[in-house]
Amino acid sequence: MPRKKISDIVEGRILQLLRQGYSQPQIVNILKLDGIYVSQRTVSNVKRKIGRQRNSESKIKIFRKKPSQTPYIIKKVIKKIDVEDPPTQRAIAKDLHISQSTVSNIIKNSGFTLQKKQKVQKLTSSNIMKRRQRSFQLYLRLARGRYKKFITTDEAWFYLDGTGGRRKVCYIKKTDPDYDRMIIQQNTSRPKGFMVWGGVSSQGKTALRFVTPGTKVNSNYYVNKVLKPFLAQDVPRLFSKRRKTKWFLHQDSAPSHTAEQTIRFLDQNKIHYLTPQEWMPASPDAAPMDYSIWGYLKQQLNKIHIDSLDELKKKLLSEWRKMSQTYIDKVLASWPRRVLMIYKARGSHIEHRL
Repeated sequence: MPRKKISDIVEGRILQLLRQGYSQPQIVNILKLDGIYVSQRTVSNVKRKIGRQRNSESKIKIFRKKPSQTPYIIKKVIKKIDVEDPPTQRAIAKDLHISQSTVSNIIKNSGFTLQKKQKVQKLTSSNIMKRRQRSFQLYLRLARGRYKKFITTDEAWFYLDGTGGRRKVCYIKKTDPDYDRMIIQQNTSRPKGFMVWGGVSSQGKTALRFVTPGTKVNSNYYVNKVLKPFLAQDVPRLFSKRRKTKWFLHQDSAPSHTAEQTIRFLDQNKIHYLTPQEWMPASPDAAPMDYSIWGYLKQQLNKIHIDSLDELKKKLLSEWRKMSQTYIDKVLASWPRRVLMIYKARGSHIEHRL
């Protein structure tokens, strides 16, 4: 069926309205008020030079005036984003009746950048005060290569559901989305896992010591099952008496580490250590095992599919052995700098400054 033609007058009117920036539905309604009945498809054909304009040399180009970035709009956008929990750019654009690209350009030109928030240890006012008071003296203990005399130790939990290579992101095809891949099913029961103790130094690694399942790590367990084997087996290998090197033990403020029995054992064995009064509370950001070593091992294990706790232990021991001294030295070298950053931050968080 041949396409119904429109008069030159109607076509001219449509072109005029298009140049004025009216949308196709608006043009249909405007012409209807004048007694001219055309379809939206007809308007679209005129715009794209179809039908009577099929052989035209060029298509009509519609230029709509872009919203200007006025000082008022810029001020409004900055006010909305310069807060702790800013709305999305889409929400800002909708609220201010401007395009999302305008919002994006204003943010970029104003010197702002989008950053992912970091999960950090919660700090009380008391924690902040102690970190501020103790950080500089601790920095002096570690600076100028003195950190090389320390064996830094810690415990960590490893869970079976923390392995398997599952990432928190995936790609979805817009035309045929696979929604099942967007789900990570969480086990509501307590995850299977174990606690392990370990330590690193500029001279090497300690052995890993696995905590007996169901055991509460109190001072008695810590002294007999961790510290005694550590002093008998690890220390002579890492800092032999022939070297005559004075070494220091670093541990965090866990109750079993600061208990009276533990402190008495260290003093009786003439162990040099950071006392609970010298160490900063709630400071995994300043403990090498916390801010790097344990995370590295968990990242390596997450690449492997593991089915049992026994297999998880074997793989952990394997990754522990494979972890290079070069990597450990790099981690330890950043220790003094992190402690100094805490001092300069007056005891506050530093993770977002790294």
